[in-house]
Order: sequence, then C-alpha cells, then structure tokens
Amino acid sequence: MIIRELGRGTHGKVKLAFDTVTGEYYAIKIIDKESRDKRLRPNAARRNRSSHGYLRIDIDKMEKVKREIAILKKCNHPNVVRLREVIDDAHARRIYLVIEYMDGGEIVWRDPDNLPVMSPDKARSVFRDLLLGVEYLHYVGILHRDLKPQNLLCNKQGKVKISDFGGTLGDIKVEYSEEEEERELAKTAGTPAFFAPELCCTAEELTRVLKEDPNVITSAIDIWAMGVTLYCLIYGRVPFRATTEFELFNIIPRKQIEFPE
Repeated sequence: MIIRELGRGTHGKVKLAFDTVTGEYYAIKIIDKESRDKRLRPNAARRNRSSHGYLRIDIDKMEKVKREIAILKKCNHPNVVRLREVIDDAHARRIYLVIEYMDGGEIVWRDPDNLPVMSPDKARSVFRDLLLGVEYLHYVGILHRDLKPQNLLCNKQGKVKISDFGGTLGDIKVEYSEEEEERELAKTAGTPAFFAPELCCTAEELTRVLKEDPNVITSAIDIWAMGVTLYCLIYGRVPFRATTEFELFNIIPRKQIEFPE
C-alpha cells in the first residue's frame, strides 16, 4: 500500500509503502524506462508516441539502473541500505526498487542559516557508521563516488546507512567495451563540492588522463569525500565554496583547507 511520496530525484520518485502482510515499511524507488525526447525523427516519434508526448527508452539511464541493482544486490552490511526486491513492470515500462525504509530520513547536520547542529559525540557516531559502511564497500570492490551528508540516512535509533548508489562503480558484470568503460569512469558522478582533487577537471580531460593512467580513480576519492562530509558534520558547511563549478575545480586542488574557530 502506497502511503506518500518521500522525494524526487534525477531518475524518478521515491514513495513510502506499507506491507499489510508483514507490517513493515519500505521505500520504493520508481524509475521510468522511457524519457520524453522531442528530438526524435518524425517516423520514430510516431512509433513511440503516447498521450504524454514523444517517448524513447533511455539507454544510458537503464545501464546506470542495472549497475545500481547489481551493486545493491551484492551489498549486505548494517551500514548500507538493503535492496529487498526488484519489480520490472513491462506494461508500465517502469522498474520498482523496493528498499528498506529509514524512518529517520536524511541526517540533519545544519540549520537554515548553515550553522552546525550536531554535537561532537553525534558527529563521531555518524562518521563511525559511515566509516564502517565505506570500509565494507571498498572491501567488496565498490566505489560509491557520491558520499555526502544527503546520502546518509538514519533510523529512529540513530543508526546511519549509506544510500544512493546511482553513480557507483564496482567489479560488477555489466557489459561495456573498453572505450565505454573509460567514458563511464570519466562521467562526473557525484557532487562537485565533495570531489577529490584528481576529479577536478572536465570529463574530456579526465578521459585523456584515464587513457594515460587507468588507476586514477581509486578508493581515495571516497576517502576524500568522507573527509569533506566530516567537515560538514562539524562546521555545518563544505570546506571549499565557489560561485561556479570551474572556480571550485580550481580551488579544491590548490587552496589550503581552513578550520573555523
């Protein structure tokens, strides 16, 4: 039974559902396989037309979804959200990911004035759970690539779990050519304010770097993002701020980090 909407993301909606048999709550991530595309050729558009406009299968999105599902199925750790079931509705052209519901929602780490709200003990507890979750992910060969406070969910008991595996990479069997794998690695998954210095460049530049050294993207990018996350928990803001992404990419590798008193 669907109760209410929890939120919306790039690839779909998340709704709260209640299992009337087990009495448990779940978060259901609803992903449309198709996307509107008015650039379709007229003949192709007519073949794919619906009352909602011109639709096409979003191949790139579906590859990301496949990867996310494969990685979530692989994960089994107290500090990583669990995938309970995958429902592929061919008629509605949707995929439903049934994920454990974290009734505490996103961790609260700052107030509307961007001031910190966590005590040192609470920040330590949250970071400990994050550390344990990331240690597990790296142990099984998974890079999250988008660690940040917004992707940390908690329950009412205060346990924190890592969520949102849409940009994750790992030793998962998804078919890519060598060139496609380089492009996938070079995509700027994640949030720029949490980027490690080696990621602070355009996708084209990163593709070139990866050709020269395929080992540029390592677990170190998650470790850096964890450090930025800890800074957020303590100080209520990110350590590096800029008005544009270009400016941010120049600041992160060069500016000395500052610690407010």
